[in-house]
Amino acid sequence: MISAADVDTFLALGACRPFDRLTESELLLVSRHVHRRSHAGGEVVLPAGLAAERLVVVVGGTVLCGGRPAPAVFDAQSALFGLPVRADYVAAPEGVETLCLAKPHLFTIARECPDFIVGLAAERARDRA
Repeated sequence: MISAADVDTFLALGACRPFDRLTESELLLVSRHVHRRSHAGGEVVLPAGLAAERLVVVVGGTVLCGGRPAPAVFDAQSALFGLPVRADYVAAPEGVETLCLAKPHLFTIARECPDFIVGLAAERARDRA
């Protein structure tokens, strides 16, 4: 049975690149493995220095990195390749709502949905431009 929370997560992810590249069945599967988190203003969402253990998707509010707004989806490079997060990702003063996808689930998506990885790479290139 699909819960109301699953539907909310499904819609939030589907509206966010690169999740919009997934089929409906893939997106539903992913949405069942995502955890919603609320962060108070100033709270560290993802700390610098360690490899990220999850992919973070901002669905409400803003996350700051180095005092500037972070992309809606971060830090895939760290989570996928074990690279250290370069700077703290911190919730803006008004707080933030995120969806978090643990690293093992991210690797499953990467294997089964290559378009998703292409989308992550495209987003990274767009963020750098």
